Amino acid sequence: MRRALVTSLALLASVTTGCERYAEDPIFGYGRALQRDGTPRSGETLTLERLDEAGFAPLATTITEASGDFTLEVLYGDVMRDSNSFSTLNRLRVALPLEADGSGTFLTFAMRDDVELPTLKPWDAHPVVSTSDQGPTVAF
Repeated sequence: MRRALVTSLALLASVTTGCERYAEDPIFGYGRALQRDGTPRSGETLTLERLDEAGFAPLATTITEASGDFTLEVLYGDVMRDSNSFSTLNRLRVALPLEADGSGTFLTFAMRDDVELPTLKPWDAHPVVSTSDQGPTVAF
Protein backbone atom coordinates (compact mmCIF):
# COMPACT_ATOMS: atom_id res chain seq x y z
CA MET A 1 0.00 0.00 0.00
CA ARG A 2 2.77 2.42 0.99
CA ARG A 3 4.73 1.62 -2.18
CA ALA A 4 1.69 2.36 -4.35
CA LEU A 5 1.22 5.70 -2.57
CA VAL A 6 4.87 6.69 -3.10
CA THR A 7 4.73 5.65 -6.76
CA SER A 8 1.50 7.60 -7.28
CA LEU A 9 2.96 10.71 -5.63
CA ALA A 10 6.10 10.47 -7.77
CA LEU A 11 3.98 10.21 -10.92
CA LEU A 12 1.82 13.14 -9.82
CA ALA A 13 4.90 15.25 -9.08
CA SER A 14 6.42 14.54 -12.49
CA VAL A 15 3.16 15.47 -14.26
CA THR A 16 2.59 18.73 -12.36
CA THR A 17 6.17 20.10 -12.37
CA GLY A 18 5.60 21.95 -15.65
CA CYS A 19 6.84 21.62 -19.17
CA GLU A 20 9.87 23.04 -20.85
CA ARG A 21 9.01 25.59 -23.51
CA TYR A 22 10.00 25.03 -27.12
CA ALA A 23 11.50 27.78 -29.27
CA GLU A 24 8.34 27.92 -31.41
CA ASP A 25 5.94 28.33 -28.44
CA PRO A 26 4.24 31.74 -28.29
CA ILE A 27 4.44 33.81 -25.12
CA PHE A 28 2.53 37.00 -24.41
CA GLY A 29 3.07 40.33 -22.68
CA TYR A 30 -0.06 42.19 -21.58
CA GLY A 31 -0.23 45.85 -20.64
CA ARG A 32 -2.00 49.19 -20.89
CA ALA A 33 -0.88 52.50 -22.38
CA LEU A 34 -2.30 55.77 -21.05
CA GLN A 35 -2.02 59.46 -21.90
CA ARG A 36 -0.47 61.82 -19.37
CA ASP A 37 -3.97 62.72 -18.10
CA GLY A 38 -4.88 59.03 -17.58
CA THR A 39 -7.06 58.55 -20.68
CA PRO A 40 -6.37 55.48 -22.84
CA ARG A 41 -3.95 55.67 -25.75
CA SER A 42 -5.99 53.99 -28.46
CA GLY A 43 -4.70 53.05 -31.90
CA GLU A 44 -1.03 53.62 -31.01
CA THR A 45 1.58 51.34 -32.54
CA LEU A 46 3.97 49.94 -29.94
CA THR A 47 7.18 48.15 -30.89
CA LEU A 48 8.80 45.46 -28.78
CA GLU A 49 12.57 45.56 -29.18
CA ARG A 50 15.30 43.14 -28.13
CA LEU A 51 18.79 44.17 -27.10
CA ASP A 52 21.52 42.65 -29.23
CA GLU A 53 25.18 43.45 -29.75
CA ALA A 54 24.37 46.54 -31.87
CA GLY A 55 21.63 47.95 -29.59
CA PHE A 56 17.87 47.51 -29.52
CA ALA A 57 16.33 45.97 -32.65
CA PRO A 58 12.58 45.60 -33.44
CA LEU A 59 11.12 42.21 -32.60
CA ALA A 60 7.30 42.61 -32.74
CA THR A 61 4.66 45.32 -32.98
CA THR A 62 1.12 45.72 -31.69
CA ILE A 63 -1.62 48.35 -31.78
CA THR A 64 -3.35 49.48 -28.60
CA GLU A 65 -7.09 48.89 -28.26
CA ALA A 66 -9.64 51.64 -27.51
CA SER A 67 -9.13 50.92 -23.79
CA GLY A 68 -5.36 51.37 -24.14
CA ASP A 69 -4.80 47.65 -23.54
CA PHE A 70 -2.25 45.85 -25.69
CA THR A 71 -0.94 42.33 -26.16
CA LEU A 72 2.54 41.52 -27.44
CA GLU A 73 3.01 38.06 -28.92
CA VAL A 74 6.49 36.67 -29.48
CA LEU A 75 8.08 33.28 -29.80
CA TYR A 76 9.90 31.88 -26.78
CA GLY A 77 13.00 31.27 -28.89
CA ASP A 78 13.08 34.92 -29.95
CA VAL A 79 13.23 36.26 -26.38
CA MET A 80 15.38 33.52 -24.81
CA ARG A 81 18.67 33.62 -26.65
CA ASP A 82 20.77 32.60 -23.66
CA SER A 83 20.22 30.16 -20.80
CA ASN A 84 20.91 32.95 -18.29
CA SER A 85 17.60 34.81 -17.95
CA PHE A 86 19.37 37.90 -16.57
CA SER A 87 21.68 38.16 -19.56
CA THR A 88 21.66 41.42 -21.50
CA LEU A 89 20.88 39.30 -24.57
CA ASN A 90 17.42 38.63 -23.09
CA ARG A 91 16.58 42.29 -22.36
CA LEU A 92 13.43 43.61 -24.04
CA ARG A 93 12.02 47.13 -24.35
CA VAL A 94 8.63 48.58 -25.25
CA ALA A 95 8.18 52.35 -25.59
CA LEU A 96 5.41 54.85 -26.16
CA PRO A 97 5.80 57.22 -29.11
CA LEU A 98 7.54 60.45 -28.05
CA GLU A 99 5.40 63.32 -26.78
CA ALA A 100 5.30 66.70 -28.58
CA ASP A 101 7.80 68.08 -26.05
CA GLY A 102 10.24 65.22 -26.81
CA SER A 103 9.65 63.31 -23.59
CA GLY A 104 9.05 59.59 -23.69
CA THR A 105 8.14 56.57 -21.63
CA PHE A 106 9.64 53.11 -21.93
CA LEU A 107 9.83 49.85 -20.05
CA THR A 108 12.81 47.48 -20.10
CA PHE A 109 12.26 43.89 -18.95
CA ALA A 110 13.04 40.22 -19.48
CA MET A 111 10.44 37.49 -19.90
CA ARG A 112 10.48 33.70 -19.86
CA ASP A 113 6.71 33.20 -19.89
CA ASP A 114 3.52 35.24 -20.17
CA VAL A 115 3.88 38.50 -18.26
CA GLU A 116 1.66 41.39 -17.19
CA LEU A 117 3.56 44.62 -17.73
CA PRO A 118 3.19 47.82 -15.68
CA THR A 119 1.07 50.60 -17.17
CA LEU A 120 2.95 52.75 -19.66
CA LYS A 121 2.09 56.37 -18.86
CA PRO A 122 4.09 59.57 -19.19
CA TRP A 123 4.47 61.35 -15.88
CA ASP A 124 5.29 64.85 -14.75
CA ALA A 125 7.99 65.59 -12.25
CA HIS A 126 5.36 67.00 -9.89
CA PRO A 127 4.37 64.25 -7.45
CA VAL A 128 1.06 64.51 -5.62
CA VAL A 129 0.88 63.15 -2.08
CA SER A 130 -2.50 62.08 -0.71
CA THR A 131 -3.89 59.91 2.05
CA SER A 132 -5.93 56.78 1.48
CA ASP A 133 -7.29 53.96 3.64
CA GLN A 134 -3.94 52.19 3.23
CA GLY A 135 -1.87 55.24 4.22
CA PRO A 136 -0.02 57.94 2.30
CA THR A 137 0.26 57.53 -1.47
CA VAL A 138 2.39 59.30 -4.04
CA ALA A 139 1.20 59.72 -7.63
CA PHE A 140 2.97 61.27 -10.59
